[in-house]
Amino acid sequence: MRNLLALIGLAVVLFAGLGWYLGWYKLSVAKTDDGKLQIKADVDAQKVKDDSGTFFKNAATAIGKKLEESGPEPKDAKGAPAGTPGPIAPPAPDRPNGPIPLIPPK
Repeated sequence: MRNLLALIGLAVVLFAGLGWYLGWYKLSVAKTDDGKLQIKADVDAQKVKDDSGTFFKNAATAIGKKLEESGPEPKDAKGAPAGTPGPIAPPAPDRPNGPIPLIPPK
């Protein structure tokens, strides 16, 4: 549980740092006439939308190229991917199934 919370914290910090670096938002701090601090955040939602759309488009293109380079997966005669193990038959018994006769036949 602690590791999950640490992972979530890391994701939040990375998102905040990336957003600040890419100009998704701007923070400004000012002092009011009362002597209180005023913190303003301006979020550029259109820039976030454009940047994320570009990222996903580039990721899809890169994945598509990798899939094309690897080519189609070879298939065997049954339609399964090559190298897939087939069903394993149980070993044949040395003796027939059923009761063992106590008296040998004559």
